Amino acid sequence: MLKISLNKIKKYYGDRLLFECGSLRIYEGEKIAITGVNGCGKTTLLDILSGVKTPDSGEVVINGSVSYAAQLDEGFTESGRGGVEAGDFPGAVSAEFNAADEYRDYLSGGEKTRYRISAALEMASDILIMDEPTSNLDMRAIEILEEKLKEFRGTLIIVSHDRTLLQKLCCRIIEIENSKINDFDCGYLEYEYQKKLIFDRAEFEYYDYLSEKKRIERAIVDKKQKSREMRKTPKRMGNSEARLHTRGINSKKKKIDGAAEALKSRLSQLEVKEKPYRPGRVKISVPEHGRVHARAVVSCDNLGKNFGEKIIFEDARFEIPARAKTALIGPNGCGKTTLIKMIMAAAENIRISAQARIGYFGQGVETLDYRKSVLENVLESSSYDETTVRTLLAGLLFRRDEVHKKASMLSGGERVKTAIAKILLAGFNFLVLDEPTNYLDLFSLAALEEVLADYDGAMLICSHDRRFVNSVADRTLIINDKSIITYEGKYGEYLKNKELDSPRLFNS
Repeated sequence: MLKISLNKIKKYYGDRLLFECGSLRIYEGEKIAITGVNGCGKTTLLDILSGVKTPDSGEVVINGSVSYAAQLDEGFTESGRGGVEAGDFPGAVSAEFNAADEYRDYLSGGEKTRYRISAALEMASDILIMDEPTSNLDMRAIEILEEKLKEFRGTLIIVSHDRTLLQKLCCRIIEIENSKINDFDCGYLEYEYQKKLIFDRAEFEYYDYLSEKKRIERAIVDKKQKSREMRKTPKRMGNSEARLHTRGINSKKKKIDGAAEALKSRLSQLEVKEKPYRPGRVKISVPEHGRVHARAVVSCDNLGKNFGEKIIFEDARFEIPARAKTALIGPNGCGKTTLIKMIMAAAENIRISAQARIGYFGQGVETLDYRKSVLENVLESSSYDETTVRTLLAGLLFRRDEVHKKASMLSGGERVKTAIAKILLAGFNFLVLDEPTNYLDLFSLAALEEVLADYDGAMLICSHDRRFVNSVADRTLIINDKSIITYEGKYGEYLKNKELDSPRLFNS
C-alpha cells in the first residue's frame, strides 16, 4: 500500500535550490534511510515527509498517521508536542529506555533523546520518522532502539550517522546529492559498494574524456602543421606545370583544412566529463623528538571517585599505551566524561608521562575563532605547513574554496571537523576525543576514520558509534560496575569474547 508520494517537488533555502524530486513513492512496511552530506537538506526532507513543512512547489500525499522523533528539541516543550501531552508515555517502551515520565527543559541530551524516542514509539502510527535517534544514546540504549525498530511493522524513515544501525534495519536508501534525490533499492553496505562503482565509473569516463580530448587536439595541431608545410611551386617549373602543381597543392590543402575543421567540430561536440572529487590524504606523524618514549602515556592504579554517596570508581586501574588507539566504552552515567576530566587534571593516582602533550576535543567546539576562516583557524595553531593543512582539510571533505568559509557560517558537522583538524595538526602526541562523531554526516564519518587511522600518536576515543570505534581503535577500556575492564583488542571482538575466560581480558 502506498503511504507517501512526492511528485515534482522543489525546496529552496533562500535563493539556493536545496533539492528537487520528480517522483518518489514510499510503501507500507518499508524501512528507508535518508543519506547525504551535512547541509544537503535531510532534516528538511523529513519535515516534508512528515507533513511538518511543505515544498515550495509540487505535491506531497501522506496516507496514514505519522510519529516524528525530530532532531534536538524541535517541537517539544514542557506542555507537550503535536497535541500529545507530555507525561502521556509511561508505557513499556519508556520503561525499557529508562525514559523520563515527563519532558523537562533541564533533562540531559541523552534523557531528552530517550523521551523523544519513547514518545514516537508509544504512538500507534502507520509511519515512523526519526532524525538522528542515536545521538547521545549509550550502546545499550542503541541496541534496545535497534530491536524496537526491527519489531516495528509500519513504514520507517530514518536519518542516522550510525551505519551499523542502518545496515541492520534498512533495505532502501534515499540519497540527497547535488540537489537531486537518488533512490537505491538495497541495504547500506550495498549502497556503499554501488557508490564506489559509480565513482569508479565517473573517474574512468573522466580520464577517457581527457585522453580523447588530447588525441583530437593533437590531431588538429598535426593537420594545421601539415597545411602550413604544403610546398610552394618550384621556380624551375613552367607556367602550365606551376598551375597544375598549385591546383594539386590547393586541393590537398583544402582536404587537410577540412579535416582540421571536422576535428574542431568533433572536439566542440565532445561531452565534457567533470573529474570526480577524491579528497587528499596525509599521514599525521608525531616527530620522533616529540614522542612519548615510555610504555604508557597514562597509567593508573587504585583509582577511586565518588559524588557524595554515589561511587563512580572503586579501586580501578588502567593504562593507555603510548602508540595505541584506545576506545572508552560504557553506558550513560557510568563515568566516561568524569574519567576523561580526571585524566586531563592528572587527578590523584593517575600518572601522566612528562613527555605527554595532550590535545583535547570535548563535546563543544570552543577552540574555534568564529571571525576567522576554516584555514585560518587551523593554521594559527598548526605545526605543519599550509600545503599539509590544506591536504588534511581536503581529506575531511573541505573542498577547494570551502577552506575560506568563516567558522560562523559552518554547520555543526563542519565545525566539529575544523576543531579536530586543529588538534591533529597542533603537534600533540596524545589525543583525547570525547564524542568526535556528533553532527557528522556518513561521508564525513568515513573521512574522519581514514584521517584518525593515519595518525600514529596515542589516542583515547569516547564514542557510541560502533562502526567508528571498531574502525579506529585497536584496544578497549570498558567502564562497568565501578571498575574498568581492559581488553587488548577491538570492541567488536570484546563483545564476541566477553563470555570467554580470555587472557586478554581483566577487571580492575
